[in-house]
Amino acid sequence: MSRGAQTFIQTDTRPSMSPRESSLPRFALRRDEAAASVAISPTKFDEWCADGRMPKGHKIDGVVLWDTQEVREAWERLRDGQHSINPFDGVVA
Repeated sequence: MSRGAQTFIQTDTRPSMSPRESSLPRFALRRDEAAASVAISPTKFDEWCADGRMPKGHKIDGVVLWDTQEVREAWERLRDGQHSINPFDGVVA
């Protein structure tokens, strides 16, 4: 190897999708995919899920998946400034 050459290590152990698979409509996303769909890190996505800005995932047979429509709707509320984390919102006095 020449001096200054860089070595790249593949960290994703999931098999890559074929063109056909990648063109199929996605109804559910894994945590990292859901985070990437709104251009944030998985850690920030976890924070947004914990405080209610993003939906909680659905655990199915030990796999946690996020519904793409729920993530989209949560993003649209954030984008439009309609989300508030005030715990008293909706409380009638």
